[in-house]
Amino acid sequence: MKILFSNTGPWGTGSATVVDAVSMELMRQGHEVKVFFPDAGFESMDMEKYYGNPDVYHIWEFPIRNNSVELYTFPLIITDPHPRNYRHAWTFRNLSIDQLRLYLDDFKARFGRIIEHFEPDIIECQHIWAMDHAVMKLGYPYISCAHHSDQLGFRYDSRMREYAARASQSASYIFAISELVRDEVLELYPISPGKVVVIGNGYDQETFRPRPVNRAELFRQFDLNIPAAAPMVTFAGKLSKTKGVDILLQANRLIQELREVHLVLFGAGDLEDVLDAGKPDQYSLENVHLLGHQTFDVLSKFHNAARLSTLPSRYEGFGIAALEAMGCGTPIVVTRTGGPDLFAVGEVVDKESPEQLAQAIMRVLSLPQEQYSALRKEAHQVAVKYSWRSVVEERLKYYQLVARSEGESLRVSM
Repeated sequence: MKILFSNTGPWGTGSATVVDAVSMELMRQGHEVKVFFPDAGFESMDMEKYYGNPDVYHIWEFPIRNNSVELYTFPLIITDPHPRNYRHAWTFRNLSIDQLRLYLDDFKARFGRIIEHFEPDIIECQHIWAMDHAVMKLGYPYISCAHHSDQLGFRYDSRMREYAARASQSASYIFAISELVRDEVLELYPISPGKVVVIGNGYDQETFRPRPVNRAELFRQFDLNIPAAAPMVTFAGKLSKTKGVDILLQANRLIQELREVHLVLFGAGDLEDVLDAGKPDQYSLENVHLLGHQTFDVLSKFHNAARLSTLPSRYEGFGIAALEAMGCGTPIVVTRTGGPDLFAVGEVVDKESPEQLAQAIMRVLSLPQEQYSALRKEAHQVAVKYSWRSVVEERLKYYQLVARSEGESLRVSM
């Protein structure tokens, strides 16, 4: 089959991780794939994979202009930071009517040309949002994938609700990444339950696996002053309130009173945008190390060197980051969000409770070695059940259903 994906942003987020992994698995199985997404062109260590592979990745380069109307960068669905966008980049809610029209018209022109030349059998749009609406206007069948951030966006941006609602109604199917997201979709959009299919996520099992790591060498590489005997806890996600980073730093104040524990945080964002400037005493940055956006290989090494990982999110549709840590045999402490708490091996605590989070982290760090080793083994055993191969096999069933229902696929309509 020929599958064409669209995404609202470039690599560095959960939805992009899904598209990348699904695309690679589809190609391994002999299918043809193209991926379309916007990008602001920032230099980064991982951009060659995308800019150097135009046969697969079609990049919508920003800024874009039409006469006096300009979009300086691609808009975000919600205000959470994106590793390949400006700090405080605008959201769709900030766009003027003319700017939104430019976004949609430019997308339709570029995406329409890809459809014309590629002749896909199926289009899958990440997020129930503007791109799906534009594909609907182009007159092609498509499947939408709901990732939870689009449902947060639906609540945040009243103007885009009509676009999202119409896109949801016109989609052949909607893939929801968890039961939580399925319930949200049925609550927010005027669609029948039979259209929404729960297909979870997987993780990169080749990269995130148990492997020996020289901690001292790894710490020297990143100029980290972490004693050999000190436990390390990792966090991977946007530095945002959505991901509960402020709660983690409140918990750290309690943790540091009991033991020297080092927190290594990975992800885009700035703590100034997360923490309450009027209440600095409620947080602790003691033994906190910020490494920003890193490659999966680097993240895997730190998970393997860590005693524990944590994802204290306020909202989490699935939680691939938790699987990635568990794939390295690292237990995880997560919050009850309806996402990673359904498969987490470690501890599950209430949202927005620094006390519970600190206590859970300390309990795992204090486990006797025999119990801890058993927990690591269980974490890995649970994680490996979530493969991208099984995700793709499930997706293919619906791709084929849509292609058959369209007669001879999209090519007939052209």
